[in-house]
Amino acid sequence: MTANTSPPPDSEAGGTEAVLDKSLRYAVPAAKLYELLVSEDAASHWMGAEVTIDPTVDGEIRVRMSGWPEVVGEFLKVLEPERLVVRWQAADWGRPLVSTIDVHADGPNDSRLSVRESGFGSDDDLLRRRDWLWSHWLVRLAASGAQLGFVEAIPQAAPKPLG
Repeated sequence: MTANTSPPPDSEAGGTEAVLDKSLRYAVPAAKLYELLVSEDAASHWMGAEVTIDPTVDGEIRVRMSGWPEVVGEFLKVLEPERLVVRWQAADWGRPLVSTIDVHADGPNDSRLSVRESGFGSDDDLLRRRDWLWSHWLVRLAASGAQLGFVEAIPQAAPKPLG
């Protein structure tokens, strides 16, 4: 997972804006991965927060985590089961961020989630906080899916006796 810097389409010549890019593979069908993103129960679990979601265009997502300002998002685009575009805002940000979340099917039980978040301007502190948060969330997403039964556990072979 990486964060990079690239010029935004409307920047002045020579200006740059930070853009956060993250991607992680999951051993689940793409439709199940998408379901983990839009289910209130699942999102509350993997975000470690109180989450309400209306995954429709112009629908709202609210994330309330202890110690953090409430984050409110608006779904700008919903293409089930492959893409969500959300505009986020929190009281301490000063500007909205836009996340494009894509679910890619790489096989029947193999998928990839990629997140591209922009709107940081030159706010390196907000970029670092969101980078940490998305890194944390993407890892928890896999564990939450298994714990909540969205993903079937892969059976493992019994150990062979020694000797």
